[in-house]
Amino acid sequence: MATPAEKTPSDPTPPAPFDRIGHAPFIRAPEASRNIFTVIFAAALAPLAAGTIFFGWRALLVTLMSVGGCMAVEAAYFRITRTPALLGRTHAAVTGLLLALTLPPFVPWYVPLVGALFAIIVGKAIFGGVGHFLWQPALVGRLAVAVIFSAPLFHGSPVNPRRWPLLAEGQVVLGDVHHSRPAPTYRRWRGTPAPSGADAFTLVRPRESLRRLSVAPDMPPATIPTVLRHMPPAWDLLCGAHPGGLGETCTIVILIAGLYLVYRNYVRAHLPAAILLAAAVTVAIAPIRAGPDAQWQWLPIVSQGLDVGFSYVAYHLSCGELMLAAWFLATEMTSRPITAPAQTIFGILCGAAAMLGRLYMDIPIPAYAAVLACNTLTPLLDGIRPRVLGQRWFWQRRRG
Repeated sequence: MATPAEKTPSDPTPPAPFDRIGHAPFIRAPEASRNIFTVIFAAALAPLAAGTIFFGWRALLVTLMSVGGCMAVEAAYFRITRTPALLGRTHAAVTGLLLALTLPPFVPWYVPLVGALFAIIVGKAIFGGVGHFLWQPALVGRLAVAVIFSAPLFHGSPVNPRRWPLLAEGQVVLGDVHHSRPAPTYRRWRGTPAPSGADAFTLVRPRESLRRLSVAPDMPPATIPTVLRHMPPAWDLLCGAHPGGLGETCTIVILIAGLYLVYRNYVRAHLPAAILLAAAVTVAIAPIRAGPDAQWQWLPIVSQGLDVGFSYVAYHLSCGELMLAAWFLATEMTSRPITAPAQTIFGILCGAAAMLGRLYMDIPIPAYAAVLACNTLTPLLDGIRPRVLGQRWFWQRRRG
């Protein structure tokens, strides 16, 4: 007869170890902030590469001074204050790169350094560092240098402030935008030789040409096609062969890089979509001066035919700083709203304000100024939450 000691139950099989923790009740850990900033930095290098092709080695010089300046200022500020949210340097590099993308290629070396100082100190450090600031730091630096420095510095040639340089086809990457002259005849970028003794030709920025339809010039254009005929071809606008900031011109590259950030879930697609849709609706509706008497005409999208109207709207969307602002600057994780409804409202306000500023105000950076203004509203927009059944709306709640 077996004793109790002999009736030992068999040992249970030990549970198999978890090879991968990614299902309930376990939650996958979020990505580290350093990795997020590194991916954003890599995506922003794509517009910089396009800018280097069309604006030459000076684009890299401006970027080097901007990125290096941001990293140096942040390191020095951390050494003095020991602010924990400034310990990492990756966000400083991202800020410097985004600042450089907004700058013209012909600025002197000290301009990006001053912009870096304002971007880090005023835009980020005084709020407590990463995750605490209210305004997009790179845009704070861009606004500062736009205010501090004189008009010829940021408006092209001192002789004609509306004209900015663009390298000729045979001078890409290695050409110098400081060696530029007006092109006697210019139809498109490909096949147009550089002026004699120059690497680049100076051209009127496309967005400045479009402004002729909304401001009050001495000789207003007769029709929208009159202006569109003097614009670069559509392919030049898409590939970046027109004057502008370092990272503002190549629409195709900005879209691809922005969609990659959407794929990585760093950007919600409805935010840039709301900005671009609101901008399109604004320019499609907002009145312009047209006709021999320069009368205000509403609904320019249909006033002279749908084909002309759609071309007018498309040119507005693909030139200037709007694309860069929509995909890389308004989507900054700290200064944008959190919830989807708040981001949609934020995007609508940004897009509409950017186009109204471009059409009717003498603002050198209308889209960037619109993003900064809407950043100010982010705390208010974040107060919009889905209403619990029986709870009052957010504007009816009383504090304290």
